[in-house]
Amino acid sequence: MSYFSVRNIVTESETAAFGCSHTWGVGVDPSESWPYLLNSKNFGVSGCSADYIVRSAPQIITEHKIKMVYVLWPDWTRFDYTHNGNYYTSLPTDKNRIYFMENHNNEWLLNNFNEQVQKFHVWCNKNMIKIIDMTLYDLIPYLDHADTWPLSKLGHHYAPEWHVKVADIFKKTLNGSIIHKMRNE
Repeated sequence: MSYFSVRNIVTESETAAFGCSHTWGVGVDPSESWPYLLNSKNFGVSGCSADYIVRSAPQIITEHKIKMVYVLWPDWTRFDYTHNGNYYTSLPTDKNRIYFMENHNNEWLLNNFNEQVQKFHVWCNKNMIKIIDMTLYDLIPYLDHADTWPLSKLGHHYAPEWHVKVADIFKKTLNGSIIHKMRNE
């Protein structure tokens, strides 16, 4: 079952954005989020994992007739697991976090993340969906000193200025003036 929902008022777009709370735009108005600034439907989900995006986005893309997707991948240490037939995301607040941390080392986490990203790229290519994606680490050369960026009104995510800069980075990646290799460090 998917819990993606369109956040912004963009309705006539063939582009969509996927990611976690940084995509959703926690603490900023919908019209201040980077997906809105790219005229994209915003399918960000706070606290989600790459597993969740890869499992859920194809249905959304198909239903909304999306031709291009932007993805700001959630942190590579997040992953989904099943228990009693239900999916759960392993977050610091997850009651099973210690068990999974003890049984899934960083190598496993990074491999799982990379497998999910690759799986999504294969699906997008097979379905002729253009994908522009990056991690938060890919933003570092352009958004260095994250601790100095203004925070949103909630105080734990970035303010509109950050979203403007991220939208600009996606635009430059789309037009080829920025080329990056997905980083997770």
